[in-house]
Amino acid sequence: MIDSIKILILEDNQNDAELLQHELKKSGLSFSSEIVQTQHEFIAALDNFKPDIILSDYSLPSFDGVTAFHIKQKKHSDIPFIIVSGTIGEENAVELIKNGVTDYALKDKLFTLAPKITRALKDADDIIAKRIVNEKLKIQNEKLFEIAFLQSHQMRVPVVHILGLYNLFNFDNPSDPINAEILGKLKTSAESLDNIIREIVQKTNEIKAIR
Repeated sequence: MIDSIKILILEDNQNDAELLQHELKKSGLSFSSEIVQTQHEFIAALDNFKPDIILSDYSLPSFDGVTAFHIKQKKHSDIPFIIVSGTIGEENAVELIKNGVTDYALKDKLFTLAPKITRALKDADDIIAKRIVNEKLKIQNEKLFEIAFLQSHQMRVPVVHILGLYNLFNFDNPSDPINAEILGKLKTSAESLDNIIREIVQKTNEIKAIR
């Protein structure tokens, strides 16, 4: 988690916003914040302030937390979003969390907010880290598949060559000079096949090492 948190506060009551900031400072969180009240200000802050977490009132005169959450999801789905309200009600809060809101805190219990912020940021970091790992694995698997695909085609060349030479072999007269030549070519093709297989193993191990 980052050392200094950028918190976007969606709140129309200045006293509530200041109380929230005071409580977070008292908790020991290191943060900078920006307070917005309207949808226009909220969207601008998402793009310009680039918050690490959003604390939103549930209901505002010309805007609301649910709409803010959906806007945030479309623009920056990874940013944690916590509803901070005194009127949300437990049923509404549970429904919001089911729909993707990170958490909620009551205004008369702001002492619970700092731990919720810390946990939300940690969970967001874990999700991002897991996504990065999965993306790397996907790329590595695609590379491995590509290598295997190309090498499999290369392997068919000496295999077909070996089978063709085998069909030319005169089993009735194994001492025939032509047979000796065929056996030599069989050996060369087998060694070529062995080298290709070794290269596949080596490249596969290199990809695993990256992981």
